[in-house]
Amino acid sequence: TPCPPAGAMVLCLSPTWASRVPSETSPGAWSLLLSRGVSFKVGGHSALETFVPPRRANYVTGTLAPGDPEGGWVGELARDLDCPTGGSVPLAHRLEDTLLARWVLSAGANLPVPPTLAFVLGARGDLPAQPAAPGVRLVRLQDPQGQQSLVQEE
Repeated sequence: TPCPPAGAMVLCLSPTWASRVPSETSPGAWSLLLSRGVSFKVGGHSALETFVPPRRANYVTGTLAPGDPEGGWVGELARDLDCPTGGSVPLAHRLEDTLLARWVLSAGANLPVPPTLAFVLGARGDLPAQPAAPGVRLVRLQDPQGQQSLVQEE
């Protein structure tokens, strides 16, 4: 794919540089407006710019805060936007879940995964009982107390 034209990509380094306003085109969604950002020019030059009026984002991607259930400020800004996004908090959480990723790769895509023995508490509804995932052995524990023999056996 071709690179965006010079000045078309803006890096937002602070939540104070962006604001969410109700979308004019998609009821219930939000538009992201940037009042400041680092823009990239031809030849690799960059500049910190102030946008008056604020510049509307047409595509948003970012790094969600690892381990933060809300995804940090990037996750909050990227929630329910009227433009395409490169990720979401729910997607990041699914991708960070090693067991779920191995289950999907093995059972869903029929790809080999490292041999995995996993103990999970409760139902864990995001992991289906069927189909079986080759290479992934899942042991469901109702209560970790008193199940040492089951763990030892597995």
